[in-house]
Amino acid sequence: MTNETTTTELKIDMGLIANYGNADYIDGDVVVLDGIDKVLQTDGTYRFEIIMMAYCTKGRMQYESNGETYTSKAGDVVICLPSTTWENVLVSPDYESKIVGISYKTAQTSVQMNSDFLALMGYISKNPVVHLNEEQQDIFMKYYAIIAHKIKNPNGFYHREIMHCLLQSTIYELFAIIMPYVEYTFDGGNLKQANLLFQRFIELLAANNGKMQPVKKYAQELCITPKYLSSITKQVTGRTALEWIHSYTVKAIEKYLRRSNLSIKEISELLGFPNLSFFGKFTKSHLGMSPTQYRKDQSMRK
Repeated sequence: MTNETTTTELKIDMGLIANYGNADYIDGDVVVLDGIDKVLQTDGTYRFEIIMMAYCTKGRMQYESNGETYTSKAGDVVICLPSTTWENVLVSPDYESKIVGISYKTAQTSVQMNSDFLALMGYISKNPVVHLNEEQQDIFMKYYAIIAHKIKNPNGFYHREIMHCLLQSTIYELFAIIMPYVEYTFDGGNLKQANLLFQRFIELLAANNGKMQPVKKYAQELCITPKYLSSITKQVTGRTALEWIHSYTVKAIEKYLRRSNLSIKEISELLGFPNLSFFGKFTKSHLGMSPTQYRKDQSMRK
């Protein structure tokens, strides 16, 4: 007989954090937590499906990712990208941190996807721990103080929009600190080439206005194979080309169902779906309800 050890991988996403019920603020797109222990509640392996920033204010944390060991201490920010896996997480008894998380879908709409951003993501994937000097720490604590104030005083119009803008500003502040360290030609230039191809892919997606097209169609326009296109998108962003195509189609569906008077059939045809049945199944799998139900739900919210 052979003894086999089974490692349980826990997926960290907005749904799981919401189920824990201990977030200071969560709306399905962004989350604010006071302490990493509210996210990592069990031993094992953790796979993140959100962009998470953990700012350490006290103590130390250590974890392993992709065969590398990383350590965060007071004044450090750990940036965790989607599809990142953590193992063997250790925290000191006095460890304290401020956690901000944002869904990848929200990041797509709030952060401009250009070559600088893609190079930044490539750098962060290899250098997830960022040390802040005293001035930078002071700036981040001021941001967090404003966010904490808005959490405690949620009354008023545009609360959700204000929270998103504050968190977006915090993310850009951190990115501005990192950018001077980004090297555009690391990995012998291969990552730079992948970034440029991915940027062109995103431009094609945007120009297509969410119309459902196969990966093969975009690969032909880029003069590469579908397999290579999916490989570089996975390398740069952690998501396949098909996942990116679907995400743009979902955004288009949401837009037309919310803001247009087009019929469900007209939207389906406009976005290139072969029939209403397929359109309905696709919408339900990505939005959790049928097109008719989604439109009715949004109308009631208004």
